[in-house]
Amino acid sequence: MGRIAKWVGYGLAGIVGTGLLAAAVVYLVSEHEIRRKYAVPFASVAVPHDASSIEKGKRLATVYGCFNSCHGKQMEGSELYDEPGIAKINAPNLTRVVREYTDAQLERLIRHGVKRDGTTTWIMPSPMFSRLSDEDLVQIIAFVRSSPVLDGPMREVTVRPLGRLGIVTGQFKPLAGEIGPEVIRVAVTDRSDPLAFGKYLVQTACTECHGADLKGSEFLHAPSLAVSAAYSDEDFKRLMRTGVAIGGRQVGMMTEVGRTRFPSLTDDEVDAVREYLRSHYLSPQGEG
Repeated sequence: MGRIAKWVGYGLAGIVGTGLLAAAVVYLVSEHEIRRKYAVPFASVAVPHDASSIEKGKRLATVYGCFNSCHGKQMEGSELYDEPGIAKINAPNLTRVVREYTDAQLERLIRHGVKRDGTTTWIMPSPMFSRLSDEDLVQIIAFVRSSPVLDGPMREVTVRPLGRLGIVTGQFKPLAGEIGPEVIRVAVTDRSDPLAFGKYLVQTACTECHGADLKGSEFLHAPSLAVSAAYSDEDFKRLMRTGVAIGGRQVGMMTEVGRTRFPSLTDDEVDAVREYLRSHYLSPQGEG
């Protein structure tokens, strides 16, 4: 019996040792990704200060989730994500953060997901914001800079064991590494062609949840936007204005943004989104 117990002890020690080694590897690899620096050059941006630009920026900041959404009702910050075992992440107080960044640093943060210290963001949808036109981007910055300083949560990114495992396995990806040099940006938002304008709006307002290919996200419980083909024009407008889906259903995150963000879209913008989605899913190749 003593001999058996001895070998059982060796076996258990080996299992524990292997587990500790695996945990150490996960920690070191994930920590490397968390601390990794991205060499993205700064771009020159000219941020306006006039009242008209600030007012336009407020509307855009609402549509894109900076105001009355992810960062709190007044951009005072919010505890955005807190899942046991995975991570705790705050959407920080923008009224304070904006004063720590230059305009060029903000452009890099928003469009490239690179923070002031060169490390990546993990939850802000920079792959979506990377396509914002210069015009829209600087108006958003103008509005955020115009806000008075408010009290609220600041930065916190605490990655827990399962979150670190998700980084190592590629389930959670550093957003700065997701934005390629092929992204095309324009100086001024072209609203003259409803189809092209609709594509721009979908790329900059919908891909956060539905993915760059619009096929949806299992993690976010967001369906493929092919579901839009089932909507009448009236049903689609109701969804975008109130967050109420066909059959009077509440549909999670879409209901939330339909109540807080997308009501700030103009009628022409809603029509343009509808036109692009219709062309995208009714054309033979699914291209719009």
